[in-house]
Amino acid sequence: MSDEIAVSAENAVPASLGGRVGGGMRRFGPWLLAAGLLYWITGRVSWSEAWDAAQNAELGIFAAALMAAAIYWFALDSLGFSMLFSRLNAPVSWTEARSVRALTYLITPINWNVGTAGVVLHLRQSKGIPAIEGTSSMMLYGGIDGIVIMGLLCAGVTLLPDTAVMGNVLPGVLAFFALQLGFFGLVMADTPTWGWVERLRSARIFHSYRRASRHDILALIALRAVYFSGFVLLFWWGTGAFGVDLPLPFTAATMPIVMGSAMFTPAGMGGQQAVMLEFYEPYGPEASILAFGVAFPVGLILARLLIGMTYIRDLKAFQVARREAVAAEAADSGTDG
Repeated sequence: MSDEIAVSAENAVPASLGGRVGGGMRRFGPWLLAAGLLYWITGRVSWSEAWDAAQNAELGIFAAALMAAAIYWFALDSLGFSMLFSRLNAPVSWTEARSVRALTYLITPINWNVGTAGVVLHLRQSKGIPAIEGTSSMMLYGGIDGIVIMGLLCAGVTLLPDTAVMGNVLPGVLAFFALQLGFFGLVMADTPTWGWVERLRSARIFHSYRRASRHDILALIALRAVYFSGFVLLFWWGTGAFGVDLPLPFTAATMPIVMGSAMFTPAGMGGQQAVMLEFYEPYGPEASILAFGVAFPVGLILARLLIGMTYIRDLKAFQVARREAVAAEAADSGTDG
């Protein structure tokens, strides 16, 4: 018996150590990646030259345009939340959705994934929406974003000059786009009725997919297309304000990749700038590209923090509602016991 306990202890130590290492990598890995990419950028472009390029850019006009764009994205994003949850879970007014979205800007200015979790938590506590169903709706929302982004990428690549590179890229892009659409169709439809497909559809994580109608999906796709088109236009005009002359189709084709790179590092720092330097280098000085690459994410974070500050009065109300929900849940558990 003692030998079995010793063996179990020996096996537990590596498992525990592995868990700590894995947790540490998830926590610090993005920061280490950002530091590595910033070091690589430092070897490629002089930061002093980027600073000079920023001073020569139309910073005042760019800042005003970015603030206006942030308000535009905030309004559309919160409208999307209101449409999504009201149709699939419980009524959420646009006013309430704006408060929730604005407060995620304050709480999670760097890690937007945590912001998403905050939305799900609020819905569970204020509307009684089970966390798994709230998560299902957010996953559906993200899937619609993926369809819209890939659609923009396909449109941009199709409009670009017919080069060997574009000819090689387009089939893969179209195939991935078709795969996304096929997955939506498979989960939402009632056929085919194969066993594994039926089990997939019955999973609670796909609750919102099954409740959504075609009208719901098309309405959300249209809304998100307007939302992401704003990013394309701001990237196209904003890079021009920094002396980088991007063609509009090229901007549409590369914007999803540039924005997607933000997922791997905090606030996109290091990742977005590295991708921009690789893609935009033929269209302007690297110092100007780097200046825009820093000004955009930093400016967007500041703009969103300003938006969040206008809703700070709602934070206390949400905190009170959260404590009341926790107390009610505890009381219900005690009664059941």
